[in-house]
Amino acid sequence: MNEKEYIESIPMWAKKKNSLSEVKKNMEILGIKLPKVIHVAGTNGKGSVCAYLSNILMENHMRVGTFISPHLIEVNERIMLDMIPISDPELESISKYVREKLGKSDTAPTYFEYIFYIATVFFSKSNPDYVILETGMGGRLDVTNVFEDTLSIITSIGMDHMQFLGNSIKEIAYEKAGIIKHNSTVIFDDTNEEVNEIIREFAKAKATKTIPLSDFDYESLEFTYVKYKKKAAALAILGAGQLLNTIYNIDEAITKIVWHGRMEEIEKDIIIDGAHNEPAIIEFTDNAIKLAKANNKKIKLLLSVVKDKDVEKIFDIITSKLEVKKYYLTAMNSYRSNSTDELYNSLNILLEKNKRQSKISCYNSSTEAFNEAKKEKADDEILFCVGSLYLMGEILEVNR
Repeated sequence: MNEKEYIESIPMWAKKKNSLSEVKKNMEILGIKLPKVIHVAGTNGKGSVCAYLSNILMENHMRVGTFISPHLIEVNERIMLDMIPISDPELESISKYVREKLGKSDTAPTYFEYIFYIATVFFSKSNPDYVILETGMGGRLDVTNVFEDTLSIITSIGMDHMQFLGNSIKEIAYEKAGIIKHNSTVIFDDTNEEVNEIIREFAKAKATKTIPLSDFDYESLEFTYVKYKKKAAALAILGAGQLLNTIYNIDEAITKIVWHGRMEEIEKDIIIDGAHNEPAIIEFTDNAIKLAKANNKKIKLLLSVVKDKDVEKIFDIITSKLEVKKYYLTAMNSYRSNSTDELYNSLNILLEKNKRQSKISCYNSSTEAFNEAKKEKADDEILFCVGSLYLMGEILEVNR
């Protein structure tokens, strides 16, 4: 078994996880020392903020380490230096080092924790000017929440991972706001008033400076029609403003970044978007309507949703807002994949509820679904692929 195979064999979840104090001890054993850390939490848009901020700093002659999740095709994508994924030899070498050093620890690291150790060892060796860390799904208890001198950025917060983070926006915001540090700065999306209230309470208790997204006229950004990309870029620009005395080449930095699987046109009139929870699906449908109307195209949808998401709510949003000519439902190569029977039954119920009529085809693999959808797509149609970042990765792999 090589190191990549070993990494993929590590369980995603564990009955007992290492506490943050245990994570800190492991980091001492590994000899991890990082420069200034920018810590990014939120429900949607975290990865985009990390990508835009990395690129802005790079355009200003800074070396940047970036840790994101999930990956789309290769695990290397989670660990980047100047937006270039860690090489296989470096990944193998550091994985062996981490295994050797932590071999006798009482609690084995989870998948995410293990890759986090590899990333921080890599950044310690590479000595960048800044390190950008994206949290997993939470914040307060997230394995990345072990650094004190951080700039915190919190993106939009919505209902997702409720089984772990709470059943209300306020409970989820409480978990995300847990990354805010004493006497530091937090930049945050203040669109939602309940979230706004929680973040400001945390910041006040910790004597932390607050910079809301509303301080920036993000609608004036012209590099994209996609609102969530504009918001992510604005948060990144505000972040760069706290790190650099003068910022150069902002337009170039945000225009040239390619962040895969986010309203990305991979071929003419074929667009993939990783929206996978209710707030993101609402934004996706708005963007799909806007794009189809502007180009006078009919909509087709290639779709899958993992088991732990609320399939009914996601399908209700899609069927109530979009007139879809045909759905291509697919299973995915993941233990979290829903069966196409489950997807089909749910979709039929919601189509009937919202008085829509659409053709539906089901496929056992995303490769088969994508190839068929692509073959059937007419010139007056636009194909959107949506519902899961796992699905985006599979489609990108087929299409590369």
